[in-house]
Amino acid sequence: MKKSVVIVDDSNFLLRKLQDFFEGSGEYEVVATGSDGNQAVALYREHRPDLITLDITMPEKDGKQSLVEILAGFPEARVLIISAVSGPAILECLKAGAKGYVEKPLRFEDEDFRAEFLETLGEISSLASDNRIGK
Repeated sequence: MKKSVVIVDDSNFLLRKLQDFFEGSGEYEVVATGSDGNQAVALYREHRPDLITLDITMPEKDGKQSLVEILAGFPEARVLIISAVSGPAILECLKAGAKGYVEKPLRFEDEDFRAEFLETLGEISSLASDNRIGK
């Protein structure tokens, strides 16, 4: 059974790139995409995916604010931060409960990058139990 994923990024190009990667992996089904932090929270509530990806810098509400709001309502949520932002912002997201971080630019054409990305996804999947309401 494929794992569900919601992708949230304010770049349409990156949304498509991530969607192509996840769907091409054979392990994930993209159930929704969004472009801002408010959509991230709403889409998580609606779909309760196995994984949600968040950019940090987004309109309306940034990724960290979205992360905190999602985890307040759904502490079991598995959130992967995918962002060009580095340094303290990433540490804040990880301390707030993000399960992992991947730095942009996304280089899916690079086999090593793809392998590391898949490894990160595997680690995130193994961190949380599947004892979810509605699953």
